[in-house]
Amino acid sequence: MSRLRTPLSLYVHWPYCSFLCQFCAFSKARVPAAGIEHYRITTALLKELKTSLAAHRDKELHSIYFGGGTPSLAKPQHIARIIEAADSLVPLAANAEITLESNPTLAEINKMRDFKQAGITRYSIGVQTLDDQTLARMGRLHTGTEGLAAVDRAKQLFPGKVSFDMMFGFAGQSLNQWQKELDQALQHADSHISIYQLTVEPGTPLFRDRNAQRVILPSHDLQAQMYEAAVKICSQRGFRHYEVSSYAKEKEAESVHNKGYWQGRQWIGIGPSAHSRYIDPSNGRRLSTMRFPDIQRWAQHCDKFGHGTAKSAVISDSDAKQEAVVFGLRMLDGISNSRFAAVANGQTLESYLLMEQVQQYVHDGYLLWDSVQGHLSPTERGLQVIDSILMDITP
Repeated sequence: MSRLRTPLSLYVHWPYCSFLCQFCAFSKARVPAAGIEHYRITTALLKELKTSLAAHRDKELHSIYFGGGTPSLAKPQHIARIIEAADSLVPLAANAEITLESNPTLAEINKMRDFKQAGITRYSIGVQTLDDQTLARMGRLHTGTEGLAAVDRAKQLFPGKVSFDMMFGFAGQSLNQWQKELDQALQHADSHISIYQLTVEPGTPLFRDRNAQRVILPSHDLQAQMYEAAVKICSQRGFRHYEVSSYAKEKEAESVHNKGYWQGRQWIGIGPSAHSRYIDPSNGRRLSTMRFPDIQRWAQHCDKFGHGTAKSAVISDSDAKQEAVVFGLRMLDGISNSRFAAVANGQTLESYLLMEQVQQYVHDGYLLWDSVQGHLSPTERGLQVIDSILMDITP
């Protein structure tokens, strides 16, 4: 029966944070002085969940991802209610991946067991860096030692299902410092790690500090060397670089939820600012929706209408084709003709892409093109500059 059901993913956005990082541009809010209105937020999420999943009962949930914000600030019993409600609306696959993001503070570490009992099967920890001065400067409330301790604790409760985030490109960071830091972190790693280059997003404190030259970040060349060092060190430690920012020891450890995005799976997002991409069962149109980012406005709309949708738009055929290629080539496995044809009304990659440019990148060692199977993928070298490549090969 499960084979006949279309895979669906669910993203749940928990908007509150105990602290606001200097670099973060995600939709979030500091915990109010009066505390979090747990009941109100959870009630609104459940209402939006019921409304949003009602038309997708013929599908099957392959993943649920609690992101934010800091969803580990939620009460475990409320996380359990959301998981149970989702399963009652759209059945969970037998091996469904259910991920919770967490920060490595003592209070959140102490809740890990309760989250496992609530139904969480995969734990993702925002370690970011092991340098205590950088952590403090970025507004984080944990130390590097506490970050690694959280990873070690999570491995006991979620063996084989623990991931953590690391970042490079901080002010004052040298290549040697980054190499030593990553190598130390990987000694504690389970089977998955995500590594991101620090990006300066408009509207963040880091953006203002950089523009005022209060912060000097590493040069582009140095950041490129840090990226290459990450790939090399992870490979030496047995981690395969399967997506631009993701590494896993084995196929089973790769993030089912994130791969769903890159492979064009339909997903429903609930909570403030959450996005969705799905096919409307009533008319077959591809839709993109976004919820209100303001927490109070979103909750009020959920109370009144059963959802907090702010925007809804039809995804054009041309946009769907481009998204399929852009997302697909974020992964080392690339994109096949069959996956592309599913969103391109049977069109092939070869007839869509600018093949002269593709062949040039193949010749230069950035792409791999299998003309027999109709399969395009980046090389490790190409993955590093995939954004530039995509600009050249798509119409």
